[in-house]
This record gives sequence, C-alpha cells and structure tokens, in this order.
Amino acid sequence: MTMHRKAGLAGVLTLCGGLLSLAPAGAADMPSSRLPPAPALPAFYSWTGVYLGVQAGSSWGQERTALSDTLGRAFNGAAFRQSSDSALGGAHAGFNYQAGSIVFGIEGDVEALDVGETLIAPGIAARVRRDWQASVRGRVGFALDRFMIYATGGAAFTDFDYQLQNTATGLAESADRSKTGWTAGAGVNFAYTDNLILGVEYRYTDFGKLNYAASGPLLGLAIRQESTTHALRASVAYKF
Repeated sequence: MTMHRKAGLAGVLTLCGGLLSLAPAGAADMPSSRLPPAPALPAFYSWTGVYLGVQAGSSWGQERTALSDTLGRAFNGAAFRQSSDSALGGAHAGFNYQAGSIVFGIEGDVEALDVGETLIAPGIAARVRRDWQASVRGRVGFALDRFMIYATGGAAFTDFDYQLQNTATGLAESADRSKTGWTAGAGVNFAYTDNLILGVEYRYTDFGKLNYAASGPLLGLAIRQESTTHALRASVAYKF
C-alpha cells in the first residue's frame, strides 16, 4: 500500500516537473503585448534661408502732373491726370527666418517698367517718364507647412525723367529726379520643392509729391508730380 502511494506521488512530481519545463517555451510562443514603434512623422518644411528669384506682372494707377510758372505764362496752373498702367518685371532677393509657424523676413527688389505721358499746355510740351522702381521691405508670414501667407511693407524708390520744351521758342531742357515713397501689400508663397518657391503678391505704392523747378531755358517753370500705383506680381525663387 505504501509502495503504491510512493509510486503515485513520484508520478505526480514527474508530471509537474514536465509541465514546468514546458512553461517557458509556451510563454515564448505567446504574442507580445508591446505595440510596434510608431512611424516617424514627416518633417515640416522650413522657410529659413536665403533666396533669389525673378518676378513679372502688371501695375496700374494714375500720375498727376501740375504745371505752373512764376513768369505768368499761359499754362500757369495747368493740371493733368495720366494713366500709369504698365507691364513690369525684375529680380528680387531676400532672407527668411522661421520661429514656429511665424516667418520673419527681409526682401529687396528692382523692376523695369514703362510709364510715360506727353503733356501739352499752351506754349509748352512736357514728357514725364518712369522706367524703373525698387523697394526694400520687411515681411511677416504665417506658415502652413509648404504654404505661407504674408504681409509686407517698406520703402520704395523710383526716378522721374522730365523732357520739357517751349513750343514757341524751341528751347528745351531735361532733368532726372529721384523719389522715395512707401509700399505695402500681401501675398502667398508655395514651396513647390525644397528649393523652388512660387509666389503671387499684390502691393500698393505711393511716391508722394515731387516738386521740380526748371533752372535752364525754361526758368520759372514749376512741376508738381504725384504718383500712386497698384501692382500684381507672380514670382519664382530658388531657396539655398
């Protein structure tokens, strides 16, 4: 009887030992409770950097020219309003620095255009032209990955070219006068690739009032010039 009990107990112990030896292998075969690592998030586009580009577009507005003469000639007080519509094109360069979603920048541009009008008053013909303009501006933008909307504003520069002739005597003189004004607007940029940036921009420019007094054969003639323009541009730039 005792021997049967011992044999039974030995069998139970042997069975338990076998089960314990199988436990690690069974646990190893069970699926892990750990989740796979999350995929890396795509990196957002960085607007920080130097860029160079070209732009083209159209400007429209009005130039106002008033003629007066201290010698009392017939055209004293004559005033003209003429169109300043013109195609334009040029180049620009700038630098952006991105802090979070806000982008700070500075940009300069120079453009060729063709604004000109001949004014005829009794006794005088005046030709007023502008063939270039430039600006230096600050920019503040809000970036949405590869899209950025921005506002811009700063100083604008141009040159007025005067060709004046007394139609009675044939005497003539010419002069160039530089003028500084201001410009402001807004636009949107899109990073088509990591280096290629496309853009569209609207700007308003005001050159204020320019007074010119003839000092040659047309001594006594005074010209007062006022110029305001709107412009819409498309641009492409390369960011380094």
